[in-house]
Amino acid sequence: MEIKVRPAQLGDAQRIWEIRNEPASLAVAASQEVIPLPRHIDWFDSKYFKQDGNFCFVGEVDGNVVGYCRFDLDGSHYLNSIAVSSSMHGKGIGTLLLGQSVAQLKTDKPIHAEVRKYNLASVKIFERNGFQKMSEDEKNIYYQLT
Repeated sequence: MEIKVRPAQLGDAQRIWEIRNEPASLAVAASQEVIPLPRHIDWFDSKYFKQDGNFCFVGEVDGNVVGYCRFDLDGSHYLNSIAVSSSMHGKGIGTLLLGQSVAQLKTDKPIHAEVRKYNLASVKIFERNGFQKMSEDEKNIYYQLT
């Protein structure tokens, strides 16, 4: 399966919102609040098109957005958030989306990720892309890519 990774456009906001609000995505999200679509579109526009330093990429298969990969500037590092549509789970899409997004980001800043311990698919995605475990607590594993 071939995935095309490109910078997100404002027109992708609804599809990103749909993927983020799938039950499988919410179950492992830092915030499990369902955000109303108009509020999400305003946030997405402000965060990725009106501020410098934040980046969002989408992965497409056959012209359809199937996942997103965000890099939000947090001081001296980026905080990563990634989600893939549940219809595409288990196909290697997340690993490719993260790897190609990091390559397009082209940064010398460290990239951090917070992954739920029970989310074994995400643990594999980050480790396959060279992220190193920095620490963990009862709920999460904290990764960094330098």
